[in-house]
Amino acid sequence: MRQFLTIVSMLVLATAAQAGVTRWVDAEGKVHYSDQNPPPTAKSQKNLDLKNSPTLPQAAPDSKGGEKSLAEKDLESKKRRVQAEETAAKQAKDQEEAKSRRANCEQARNQLRALQEGQRVSKFDEKGERVFLEDKDRAPAIEEAKKSVDSWCK
Repeated sequence: MRQFLTIVSMLVLATAAQAGVTRWVDAEGKVHYSDQNPPPTAKSQKNLDLKNSPTLPQAAPDSKGGEKSLAEKDLESKKRRVQAEETAAKQAKDQEEAKSRRANCEQARNQLRALQEGQRVSKFDEKGERVFLEDKDRAPAIEEAKKSVDSWCK
C-alpha cells in the first residue's frame, strides 16, 4: 500500500510539473495566455516553456491593432488627461473674456446714454484736476462712445 501511494503521488507531481502556459489566438485575432487547453476554435496555439523565464512574455501588438501594452495605455491616458485640461482651460479663458466683454459693453452703453441724455460728464486732465465736458465737446464724445459701443457689443 505504501508503494502504491508513493507511485500515485509521484504521478500527480509529475503531471503538475508538466503543466505549462499555452499561448493561443482566438477567432477575433486576440492573443490569450492560459494554463488550460484552448478551445477548439483557436486559430493557433503554442506551448511555452517558462521554467527558465522569471516573467510571462508581453503580448506583442499584431498588425490588426491587437492588445496594447500597459505603457501605451498609460501614455494614451496621459494624453487624454492633458487634452481635457487644455480644453477646460480654454473654456475658462473664453468665459472670462465673454464676461469682460459684457462688462465693457454695459459700461460703454451707460456712457453713451449719459452723453445723449445731457448729463454732466467730467474727466480728469493731465494735472489730475476734474474738468467738465462742455456742450461743444459733447458731439465728438457721443461719436466716440458710439464707436466704443460698436466695438464691445458685437
